[in-house]
Amino acid sequence: MKWEDKEKIYKLFQGRALLEEEVYWLFQLLFRDGRRRITEEEMKELLQEWIQSGKVERKPGVERVSEKGEGSSFSLFVSWIWCLIRGEKSEERIRYRCNRCGAEEEHIHIVYCYRCQGECPYCCRCLTMGRSSSCSSYYLFAADERKRNPKGCTEEALFYYPQLTQAQRAAARSMLDFYRQETGMQEFLVWAVCGAGKTEVMFPLLHDVLANGERVLWATPRRDVVLELAPRLRRAFPNHPLSVLYGGAKAQDKWNASRFVLATTHQALRFYRHFDVVILDELDAFPYNQDEMLPFAVNRARTLSGKIIYLTATPRPDYQKRIRKPSYAKDFLPHVKIPVRYHGHPLPEPGIRQESKLNARLSAKKPIFSLLSFLKDIERKGVPAFIFVPAIQQLPQLYEYIMAYNSKWQNKLAVVHAADPEREAKVKALREGRLQILLTTTIMERGVTLPGIQVLVCQADAPIFDEAALVQIAGRAGRSAVAPDGMVIFMAEEVTEAMKASIRQIREMNRLAKKLGYLKATKREERI
Repeated sequence: MKWEDKEKIYKLFQGRALLEEEVYWLFQLLFRDGRRRITEEEMKELLQEWIQSGKVERKPGVERVSEKGEGSSFSLFVSWIWCLIRGEKSEERIRYRCNRCGAEEEHIHIVYCYRCQGECPYCCRCLTMGRSSSCSSYYLFAADERKRNPKGCTEEALFYYPQLTQAQRAAARSMLDFYRQETGMQEFLVWAVCGAGKTEVMFPLLHDVLANGERVLWATPRRDVVLELAPRLRRAFPNHPLSVLYGGAKAQDKWNASRFVLATTHQALRFYRHFDVVILDELDAFPYNQDEMLPFAVNRARTLSGKIIYLTATPRPDYQKRIRKPSYAKDFLPHVKIPVRYHGHPLPEPGIRQESKLNARLSAKKPIFSLLSFLKDIERKGVPAFIFVPAIQQLPQLYEYIMAYNSKWQNKLAVVHAADPEREAKVKALREGRLQILLTTTIMERGVTLPGIQVLVCQADAPIFDEAALVQIAGRAGRSAVAPDGMVIFMAEEVTEAMKASIRQIREMNRLAKKLGYLKATKREERI
């Protein structure tokens, strides 16, 4: 194979982190349209050449580590031999670590392996992305670390997007300044209320990054967000090929990687020091907020000098603590808030309705004034509604309760949850007016926008309804410019700190939006 051909192939591997079989699949994909196929022997020779030249780092998928977290090394081996000679037992506890996702302890299982014919540890945390084990190799193809030299100016980038609102332009300007400045800070938080139009806010930054020839990853925890964003980003940037990566994508698409990548956070596991800018959308969403593997993967996917921008409507407490610190603090997090929706109307503020013995009254089908009043109100207005419950098991109970009081709802009411195969069909029926109410779990707290939607949270004092969940749920109402107002009710036996904190957060955003002059004047204010 010619040197030029080897370099071309290497450039296609740069910035990736792949298991042994993934390397093989990518080789086969690269040669599928050629006149010749690469043999396994040629592939191994080429990999060995890259390893010896320092272009590629090879590790076992799962590595033996000491208590201090150090990788297996000659010094550990010598220490073990010395203990044997002296007849002593080594006090050092041996652990295993997955080099792909960083998992240790309970995530590493040891089983008999037919490949290596012995006891072999493997990682179950990242198993859905392929088997990482002690007897399989893991390859890191670092991308070239280029010196950052962003060109152009902030106002030039904003010029291409005149449709942005005043609040959106202010946020976009802050991000562009962060991207261009070499202050040593690599993280930036965009705290945007639900319905602020944060996708469009990112366009000036994306325009700038791509114009400078840099690589950008837009990562999000949820596959449905990837599928929704893909056509919007392709329309906005038709001259820049977009690679869309997610579980279930076509095999040939899974290995494509242009300079512009939209992917689920799981797919970041297959990249290594590749992206100059990472945009992490829905920082607070499941599973990113509950899986240490995903932050590990996203951070490793960016170059050492790369920057990461977090997008969220509900920052976690640790992020909120960091943004409140003085700018000179080591862990201060630069940020910008978008406290108003694109239509310029204030966020609907939730009302609290306390109902004693709520569970017992639901079971006994005794009158619950707040719920019955809510149902009468939406029936009178003819508007759609979400009613949230804490758990799937409570959906049939609430359905039967509503039917017992008004059987007219039978053809207008449906139950939906995460495991419901008809979930999308039911949401579509609600959009089209064939249904009026969806009884649901927190699965509907994100990603659904319906004009005129009203919201009630039943048993809002349940632990699953934390501050972030309640803010997201309240954010379903009033998102449309056609119907910017909406009713949001938190119904519970007790008023929790999460309920109070979520209302405080919404009120604070409305106060900030008014202070900055972002809110449109109401009809009453216009008359005055």
